Amino acid sequence: MNDVKLAVLGREGAGKSALIVRFLTKRFIGEYASNFESIYNKHLCLEGKQLNLEIYDPCSQPQKAKISLTNELHWADGFIIVYDISDRSSFAFAKALIYRIREPQTSHCKRTVESAVLLVGNKQDLCHVREVGWEEGQKLALDNGCQFHELSAAEQRLEVEMMFIKIITEILTNFKLKEKRRPSGSKSVAKLINNVFGKRRKSV
Repeated sequence: MNDVKLAVLGREGAGKSALIVRFLTKRFIGEYASNFESIYNKHLCLEGKQLNLEIYDPCSQPQKAKISLTNELHWADGFIIVYDISDRSSFAFAKALIYRIREPQTSHCKRTVESAVLLVGNKQDLCHVREVGWEEGQKLALDNGCQFHELSAAEQRLEVEMMFIKIITEILTNFKLKEKRRPSGSKSVAKLINNVFGKRRKSV
């Protein structure tokens, strides 16, 4: 069984937890602030493979949170970066997160394949108070080699599910590329850092 580790990041109030719960349970919940970091577990079958999916949901990040991502960059196989289309500051935060993920890596932590990243403009149901245009999100994604979706966690259950499946599929493709590029006899260090966070784990 393949382990797939996915981090969902973004400004407080962007709808990270709502997207995760929508995917895992098909139910919608309003965004809530949490002081705890969690990892949700879900078993699924994709492309004929049994997968153990782990989704990292960080605690609510304050408006002036410093962007580090050191642990996340070592742990995650892919990232979903979420912003609220009705909040331009959340888009600026998402942009900073993408720049941090895509910045050149130092030699001791250089990745053989760039991480899969999906940029999500959430709360499309609030388009009447939109502050971030669809074209802006699309351009940011294209400029940084990311997938892009704009949707509403509140109203588009199937779109949320398809979004998660697409990023997981890209991660599986990256696994294959890494195997081809890995020198014979070398081993992945992923298992050595599986518990780097020490987060609460939740099975679904």
